[in-house]
Amino acid sequence: MAQRIVGLDIGTSALRAVELVVDNGSKPSLEAYGQVGLPHGAIVDGEVRDAVQVSAALRRLWREGGFRTNQVHLGVAGLRAITREMELPPLPPEELNAAVTLQAEDVVPFPIDRTSLASTVISRTADGDGMPLIRVLVAAAHRDLIDGVLAAVEDAGLEPIAIDLDTAALSRAFTLPGSETEPEAVVSVGAGLTMVIVHQGGTLLFVRTIDLGGDAMTQAVSAALDIPFADAELTKRRLGMSGPQDPTAVSAVNRTVDELAAEIHNSIRYYSTQPGRTPPVRVLMTGGASRTAGLLPKVQDGLDLPVLEASPLSFVDVSRLGISATDSEQINPTLAVPLGLALNGPTRTRFDLMPQDVLARRSERTIRKGLVVAGVAVLVILAALSAWRVLAVRSAQHQVSALQSTVQTITTVQIPKYDKAVRLGNDVTALQGQLKPLVANEVDWLVVLNQFGQYLPASSVLGNLDMQASKPEGAVGGAPPTTGGSGASSKDIALGTTTVATKNLTEVTQFGLAMAKSPGLANVSLSGSVASASTGVRFPVTFQITNAVHSQRLKQFEERIP
Repeated sequence: MAQRIVGLDIGTSALRAVELVVDNGSKPSLEAYGQVGLPHGAIVDGEVRDAVQVSAALRRLWREGGFRTNQVHLGVAGLRAITREMELPPLPPEELNAAVTLQAEDVVPFPIDRTSLASTVISRTADGDGMPLIRVLVAAAHRDLIDGVLAAVEDAGLEPIAIDLDTAALSRAFTLPGSETEPEAVVSVGAGLTMVIVHQGGTLLFVRTIDLGGDAMTQAVSAALDIPFADAELTKRRLGMSGPQDPTAVSAVNRTVDELAAEIHNSIRYYSTQPGRTPPVRVLMTGGASRTAGLLPKVQDGLDLPVLEASPLSFVDVSRLGISATDSEQINPTLAVPLGLALNGPTRTRFDLMPQDVLARRSERTIRKGLVVAGVAVLVILAALSAWRVLAVRSAQHQVSALQSTVQTITTVQIPKYDKAVRLGNDVTALQGQLKPLVANEVDWLVVLNQFGQYLPASSVLGNLDMQASKPEGAVGGAPPTTGGSGASSKDIALGTTTVATKNLTEVTQFGLAMAKSPGLANVSLSGSVASASTGVRFPVTFQITNAVHSQRLKQFEERIP
């Protein structure tokens, strides 16, 4: 997964920062770059002397550089940021720091209680008896140096993630093709300090810091010509250009260049003569003052190694930055340290000199910040719940108001209407009760005639048919007559008489038998004498009409009106 890392170099004369996107397996991409100058004396020997000026410059750098994160990887350098080697028996990683701390007093020239320590194993060897040993490179930085840098950076609103040595950053910035198995020297000439390192494929093997740099050459010109420091700096920069040169200035610079070149030669020779060390195959020159007139040739004159001008930008992808070839040429010597700080891969030498008490305070701040965030979140939730409750109460109030309005409407409009409807219903029910007895014995005369038509023998003829309904009985709301078994009526609802004419007496009997089958007629009988004539037999008949032929209108008065 790609990481976005900012490396910040706090140099003597300038602040420089780069933002890299680092993804394993691909070339790191340079996304942003910035540089801001510092007034003379703000940083001396790597230590912050004017924190206000440095913080202001950092804020300007971030404002103009377009960096997308405030988290930075810092580097420190100076005479109070050193490395030392130790040889120890093989130890588990978790015990290494404790062992280094116990022996640090013997190799570190600072009070241990005022020193930040870090260590890394750089090789495995054996003693004279063949017993295995590990060679440990120890980084040590005085707390005054670290505290000053941290204060300035944090005051600018930046968040330091790690603190490394600039020398370790130099070892990570250059990994030339084919150099992974061969040592090479890197000389970084800054304004106040010159760092000489030897690394092999990014593993730091040797470090020396020389307290000479570009400012020493400028100071020599200032003293020789008796001019201000700023004017002497411009004069020094013009020495490498074509045209007439001031011989006094040239002589002053050359003396300092000779002194610095001799120190560089001594450093590389010292490393090369150490037992078990392979001499470097080349020397890379970098740093803001590495292009001082005559310096590179002078370093080359004293060595049997090729001395080359380094190009840290060649190890990263600059296509997204969109800088011109001219700009690239100008900034190339100044980017080795910030690029190395951002290139902090696990296979290369790196230290973390962040003091434990600073980490503890940061952890406490993180916890407090988390608690504050959690508290704010709780307050937001409580506020939301309160707002929700207020809205719920208001909604309930609106609902109560609507219900009250509905109740008022029901009380003043609907209930009177309902009461009136109930009274009307009761009145109708009462009227039904009064009418019910009147229709309780009502005869459906058409059904009676159908009964005669259905059961009267075909040879019989009715005449003088007279039917009369019984008078209604029962009180209002009384029950209607009930129906008995076998379709016979337990109560007659009408009476009738008629005269029947048949052809002979035999058919009289057939008439009686047929009419007895009618469910609506009962007690069909002769009520007088049978009269015979040449055309047939005539006789009077009386009959009763049962409630089997009761009118269906009674149901209309039994159903309650809704």
